[in-house]
Amino acid sequence: MLISSSRSPSPPTRTLCKYLASFFHCEYVTRGKSGLEDILYGMDTETLLIVGQYHGNPASLTFFDSEGQQQLSIWMNVVFYDKPKKSSSKGNMPAIKGGGTLAGLLVELLPESDNNSGCSIQVADDLMSFYCNGKSLFDLKIKGFKTMDD
Repeated sequence: MLISSSRSPSPPTRTLCKYLASFFHCEYVTRGKSGLEDILYGMDTETLLIVGQYHGNPASLTFFDSEGQQQLSIWMNVVFYDKPKKSSSKGNMPAIKGGGTLAGLLVELLPESDNNSGCSIQVADDLMSFYCNGKSLFDLKIKGFKTMDD
């Protein structure tokens, strides 16, 4: 997975991108003046995650496949607890736990999780909680989501 942001992200958006890249053990690239096609062309992974913003705050996660087709959009608010620590699961993909439509969509989109990982995402249709070694890192309060089929 590759993570990027809007063209000129605010500091809170850059912070979320860095924490997501650390949590998923993937690369975060700054977009600058690059278009979506430029990022997709140089990408060697199956999934691209763009973190969007609204009024300077992170507000959306949009997943694209390697051909640039939008697969899933999630509108959300971020809740950080104190200063989140970067995950330390040493390259293992976090497990996705929970039921509901959103959890099923994320299981299909994200790389397969490693059961040995100390990190996990607890997913409900209105909340995504990111945990590592039993500690809560941050939450995403879900306002809504949409797939390419909707």
